[in-house]
Amino acid sequence: MRLHSLTVRNYRVHKEVTVEFDPSRTVIGGPNESGKSTLAEAAHRVLFLRAKTGGRTQKEMQSSVHPGDPEVRLVFESV
Repeated sequence: MRLHSLTVRNYRVHKEVTVEFDPSRTVIGGPNESGKSTLAEAAHRVLFLRAKTGGRTQKEMQSSVHPGDPEVRLVFESV
């Protein structure tokens, strides 16, 4: 599997962020508390959790500053 991009909307600290993955490597950098781990968590959740969820899991993803339901979109291709 080759990952092309990850987009998160209304997910914890992120209003809307898209990360384009380079074929050889991608480094996500930034200051403390800027949401780097949140992006990794979102990718993990979209790959390994059910598509429809609610309750505690959804509350953990919900942004406290941006209104709307949390969304995660991962674009990939099978190799």
